[in-house]
Amino acid sequence: MRKSALFACGLAAGVILSQTWRDLTKAGIKLGIRAGNKAREFSQQALEDLGDIAAEATDELRAEAASEPYPPPRSETSFEQGQEIN
Repeated sequence: MRKSALFACGLAAGVILSQTWRDLTKAGIKLGIRAGNKAREFSQQALEDLGDIAAEATDELRAEAASEPYPPPRSETSFEQGQEIN
């Protein structure tokens, strides 16, 4: 093969591969963006669910504390405001 024909084949292959590489790269980036968006949506939903669960648990604890006939015993580690720790 002559040098000019070899150069022309290499040039054509480079142009074709560069366009294919560009399309593959763009598709990969799009896939990454979509995956990131789905992960963000999933994590936001999970955080909302955890917040709801925490609120329900807090409400249940308050309801249980309100239904008790006497206040819960105070622990020795709880201190009144202004009380010194010895």
